[in-house]
Amino acid sequence: MSYRKSLLAASIVAGLCLSGALNAQDSNPTSDNSSTSTAQQQKDKIKQLAAVTVVGIRGSEELSLDTKRAANSHVEVVSAEDIGKLPAKNVADTLAQLPGVNISSSSASEGAFDEADRVSLRGTNPSMTQTLINGHSVGTGDWFVLSQVQTVGRSVSYSLLPSEIVSQVVVHKTSEARLVEGGSAGTVDILTRKPLDYAKPFTGSVSLGGVYSTLPGKTEPQFSGLVNWKNDDNTFGVLLEGFYEKRALQRDGQEVVGGYLPTTLDGRTVYYPNEIGNALFQQKRTRKGGSIDIEWKPADNLTLDLNGFYSKLQADNINTNYMLWTSNVLGAGGSIMPGYSC
Repeated sequence: MSYRKSLLAASIVAGLCLSGALNAQDSNPTSDNSSTSTAQQQKDKIKQLAAVTVVGIRGSEELSLDTKRAANSHVEVVSAEDIGKLPAKNVADTLAQLPGVNISSSSASEGAFDEADRVSLRGTNPSMTQTLINGHSVGTGDWFVLSQVQTVGRSVSYSLLPSEIVSQVVVHKTSEARLVEGGSAGTVDILTRKPLDYAKPFTGSVSLGGVYSTLPGKTEPQFSGLVNWKNDDNTFGVLLEGFYEKRALQRDGQEVVGGYLPTTLDGRTVYYPNEIGNALFQQKRTRKGGSIDIEWKPADNLTLDLNGFYSKLQADNINTNYMLWTSNVLGAGGSIMPGYSC
């Protein structure tokens, strides 16, 4: 019996010693905590390295796809990859790459002068397409007086809209209650750049270039500049942008102005052009203007924005034409048929 008591006492003492040793080991966790902290720091570094910001063409395509996913209706989107870098110099040419969007010249009966500047949807008249700037209606004039009538009507001239101001263009192919009415075929909303869209507190950009025209043989300057500032909290910012662009145009060609008139030749009725012209068109275009945007974000779900845009196009031109007035020739007893002189 005494032997069993001694063995039990020895077991209890041994258990207490082991428990004390374990408690003593747990009471000094410095080495384990330091290793855990080091491992956590390494994980944080890996996370920082894994954060990849996509820019350039892939970034613009990603932004366009995200905008289409978030839309409540059928839209097509084009985004600029960087400041003033749309896929094309002309805004209308950029939209021509989208399905269901057509571009044309304002002078439907005269052929294009320089840039195509009218946008239509699904082959409809450009007058049925509503064009907005930052969600607001815009009205424009045309340098060519005949462009105010015929198929152009109330459509907007894109010759007043340089691509440098554009951040994104959203084409709404279906109507929404929040859109300004007037777009029977659809609505094109041109979104300018916003101060809080930039990553850095201060951003500046200057673009210099030139446009060479083959027929006039001249190179004209192109300039645009942008200055943007926002606070460190990303709640208030101001953006200023300006542009000044010149172009030289020339068009050589033949044209029929007076239509075709009937006459009788050898007992047959034939048609001849009334006024045949050898035209020389020369024009100098100067487009200048700018935009201002003041953005304030007092809360996460509230943003106040005040923006303005101004553009002026001066398009002085001279059109000379050497014309053959065939109806007067025939009325005076002359002939325009081969083998005879007028």
